[in-house]
Amino acid sequence: MNLEVAPQIPSRRRRHRWCLTFPFIWQAGLAPVVNDIAYRPFGLPFAMAWQMAGIVLTSVVIAWVFRRDQQTGVEDDEAAFLAATAGPSEAPQ
Repeated sequence: MNLEVAPQIPSRRRRHRWCLTFPFIWQAGLAPVVNDIAYRPFGLPFAMAWQMAGIVLTSVVIAWVFRRDQQTGVEDDEAAFLAATAGPSEAPQ
């Protein structure tokens, strides 16, 4: 197995991944804040509507991060890493 260290990828190429913390903050961090709101949109408890909106937010954020990963070439970096760390039985054909 090749033990060379992969070159460091500039942090600007992965900075957009910090956006993946937004859904966590939305769902877990703000739940105590919205738990006692009496407003009932569409006849649903507000906390339930908040969670459903969080699902939509999460889907949008993950799709956006996926697109940014494609634009910055992260897939090429991952393929190079896998090729460099593949054992003899895992070598591509």
